Amino acid sequence: MTLVAWLVFLLVTAYTIWDGVRRTIGSKTMEGFFAAGRNIPWWAAGLSVMATQLSAITLIGGVGMGYEGGLEWVQFYFALPFAMVILCIWFVPMYRRHPILTAYEYLERRFGPVTRTLTSFTFLISRCLAFAVVLYAPALVFSTMTGIPITPMVIVVGIVTTGYTVAGGVGGVVWTDVKQMVLIVIGIVACLGFLLWDTVGELSLGGVFTALGAAGKLNAVEISNPAWTLAPALTEAAAATSFWSDKYNLWTGLFGTLFLFLSYFGCDQVQVQSLLSSKSVDASRRALLMSAFTKVPLQLLVLVLGGLLFLHHGLGREPLLFDPAQQRNAQQLDGEAKARFDQAAAAHTAASERRQQSLRRVAAGDDSAVAEFQQATIAATEARKQARVEAQPRSDRRADGNYIFTDYLFRELPKPLLGLMIAAIFAAAISSAAGALSSLTSASMVDFYRRWLRPHADDRQAVRTSRIVMSFWGLAATGFAITLGDGPLLEKVNEIGSWFYGSILGVFLLALFHRRASGTAASAGLIGGLLSVAVVHNTMHIAFLWYNLVGALGCVLVGSLVATVAPQRPAPAVDAP
Repeated sequence: MTLVAWLVFLLVTAYTIWDGVRRTIGSKTMEGFFAAGRNIPWWAAGLSVMATQLSAITLIGGVGMGYEGGLEWVQFYFALPFAMVILCIWFVPMYRRHPILTAYEYLERRFGPVTRTLTSFTFLISRCLAFAVVLYAPALVFSTMTGIPITPMVIVVGIVTTGYTVAGGVGGVVWTDVKQMVLIVIGIVACLGFLLWDTVGELSLGGVFTALGAAGKLNAVEISNPAWTLAPALTEAAAATSFWSDKYNLWTGLFGTLFLFLSYFGCDQVQVQSLLSSKSVDASRRALLMSAFTKVPLQLLVLVLGGLLFLHHGLGREPLLFDPAQQRNAQQLDGEAKARFDQAAAAHTAASERRQQSLRRVAAGDDSAVAEFQQATIAATEARKQARVEAQPRSDRRADGNYIFTDYLFRELPKPLLGLMIAAIFAAAISSAAGALSSLTSASMVDFYRRWLRPHADDRQAVRTSRIVMSFWGLAATGFAITLGDGPLLEKVNEIGSWFYGSILGVFLLALFHRRASGTAASAGLIGGLLSVAVVHNTMHIAFLWYNLVGALGCVLVGSLVATVAPQRPAPAVDAP
């Protein structure tokens, strides 16, 4: 980081924080602190919804997944527009018809306090764990920037984001999200421009797409089996598996993630609070639809950025190790470990040279070089894996793909743009963490503190307590974040959510569409859905995205069964759109 990069980063970050805090720092009521007075414009709420998806995790993890797997990850978002339309028809009117501050308040009106409390508690557990991943992503960037180990940086990021949210409330979160989106889009487009200039200059525009296709980076739709690897042996092994165990294909993208998005955008307090802060039902609908039809193009840009970075490194610039901690550890190796590491480094150098030569031939239209290019890519990847085995600190488990984009930022990006990108990532960290913290606190305060502990507490006292509760959740998530490390961040955060989201969605489906369901049936359904996911996880080999469908079906089936056999009182009328 040069002086110019530091200045750009500090100035942009200071303005982002100041503008967010000033908007709601004086909030004295629960309505003002958690719903921003329900006065947020629809376009700002829409950008806020998008920002929680296009976060630091998406940027860092998405580029890494594009680098390693190409466009395959975009299948994850195929169901998003359908989910948003469903939510606009049924869920938005359901929430906006009542003066509520959390999604789970509605469940008490429909099922009673036990179902509300149980569902809110399930949300708190899932969101706290997912929030830990949100904290880890920016800490990774700042660890690379400063050379400070990841654990102290997680603590620093946790304290800063918690302090910001404690001061600003939801209004500060939404307006920081708006600025985050602007910064990230500018940063992504700028990085794309630099990589295109570099790769097109050496390979031509047609050659870039030819090479990406030869590397399997343009496979955006996979019907049954993954196109993740170029290795023929591994491809044959993958062909023997069903699409149920394949994490990314057309079917998981249309059905597994449909239930994930329905729950995340319709039942998760992080998203619902953005909808509740809009001015009207129509404004909330516009916010959801805005996100539905702009998210996929933005995600494609991130994945294409990863693919271009793959070509950029294929032209002879790929480091053996991306993780700075591994790089430092490699310098201290000796004996047999150093010999094995040196052997891997030599193999990587030789494979990289073959890949560079064959890549230029492939880009020039020489089909006979495709097999050599693929084999050299596999050899380089295997050599990097072996080097990581030797250089990985034994007490640390971190996915190398999480460092691919940060390595490029700090090694090659022009310094003013580097400062802007770090500011964008930090703004994404603040807004994503603040959104999670605010939702955790609102659910704690509205569904527990004001419902069970202090139902007659005035707003001033409740807001003061909210800031204390918010600090607790920030510390708890920071503690969980310290234990993270293994696996792509973008995948990890969705895997955590998939354990819980389907079951939570099932409760709301019972509320909307099962008139005979009682509170007992809904509570039993929630527990049944969670147990269904646990049983499937331990007895079947299926991709985690299907857990959302399993949980929702388990909840609805168990709830319907209990509603049939158990005595029940007439249910209130279900809200209609």
